[in-house]
Amino acid sequence: MLTILMPVRNEAAFLKSCLASIEPPSGLLCEIVLVDDGSEDESAAIAADFAAGSAIPMQVIRNGHRGKAGALNLAFLAARGDAFIFFAGDDLLVGSALPARLAAVTAGMTARSPCVAQCRYRSFSDTHPGLAGILFPRPGMEDHIAGGAVSFNRAFAGRYFPIPEQLPNEDSWLRALAIALDLQVVPLDCLGLHYRIHAGNSVGPLRSFAEADRNLRERNAAYALALERFDREITASGRRRLEAIIRAEELRSRGRWLALLFIGGLSRIDRAMMLANSTPWLYALKTRLLPKLRHWIRRRV
Repeated sequence: MLTILMPVRNEAAFLKSCLASIEPPSGLLCEIVLVDDGSEDESAAIAADFAAGSAIPMQVIRNGHRGKAGALNLAFLAARGDAFIFFAGDDLLVGSALPARLAAVTAGMTARSPCVAQCRYRSFSDTHPGLAGILFPRPGMEDHIAGGAVSFNRAFAGRYFPIPEQLPNEDSWLRALAIALDLQVVPLDCLGLHYRIHAGNSVGPLRSFAEADRNLRERNAAYALALERFDREITASGRRRLEAIIRAEELRSRGRWLALLFIGGLSRIDRAMMLANSTPWLYALKTRLLPKLRHWIRRRV
């Protein structure tokens, strides 16, 4: 059975359409565990109304505001599935992709060892059409795991949970654990999620540099936490990669962009992302000037 883990906080504007998009194919065993993380709007009531009329078994758990990681930890404790996906209250699910996402982490020998798969996802936006229609993961960035696009089995969940609750989200902890255990994320060539871009996103091109910098400091703490928690079972290559990312984050957070060019052990993509988020001017280049340049080039090709 597949369990959909849903942390929700103040998502009333999107939650009805989000829940309505959960349409698993006939015969797929599925449950929803939604944790309302202290919403101050109508999110909890919307979720309860949906659960009352849903053909899919659904638990709605109301919780004081512990943060997204805490909400996911609580959802996992109530889950009964053999496999899991995360689903945010502002996105839309592609139900037809659920069998492939489930099978990728539960078939054969895979079911008995930690396994993570990642499907493709596409951005959409009601307010920022210029940021819509982008297909992820982009080439070369398959290693950067997006929480809403992953599926994983219970063997992986046993290592992954509990998520450290000082982290702002689930994504960086997913990647940190995959690196620590030297797990290869299974790529799925199917569209499984529509990712909504709006002003409430915790990360993304609509954030200021100060907001993005603060969020990255919090997110990237996952790598040091993984090094500490999994110290006795971490692989040698995993340790080297985590230590390189930790050193790079220290340089990034201090704005030492030039030193980032020469640090060893980083992948090309990690280096580029650290650089792009190291100073206000490089961040502006990434979020404002480069998209405009790409749009200008497309119009002239």
